[in-house]
Amino acid sequence: MSEWSRSGRRLKAQGIKGKIAQVGEETDPDYRHANVDLFLMSARHGQGLGADTVRTLARWLFEERDHHRITIDPAAANERAIHVYSKLGFRPVGIQRRYERGPDGTFHDGLFMDLLGGRRLVGNYLL
Repeated sequence: MSEWSRSGRRLKAQGIKGKIAQVGEETDPDYRHANVDLFLMSARHGQGLGADTVRTLARWLFEERDHHRITIDPAAANERAIHVYSKLGFRPVGIQRRYERGPDGTFHDGLFMDLLGGRRLVGNYLL
């Protein structure tokens, strides 16, 4: 990870030509978990950067920050991201209806996914 800065409970990663990942943390012990938000420019798709970033963040959040659950919420229509997150061990929780406004000005659904800690890493995959 590169150039981490901390402001409150939010961590931001700076990477290739600007922000690529952002992490929000809930620190209440009864609800402790983290949320990952990832953005990759189209020119960077298909290079394994998204999977590597999320895998690295997951390890750090579980091992160093002691979270028991990580969430991520790709657009429901983003099959490529959903496929990558599923390969990393994230599981669908449910659809968030009219979750985000798209470039066309209309709202689109999001897929809420989570990954539970306590799983072992085999190669590049959490099992």
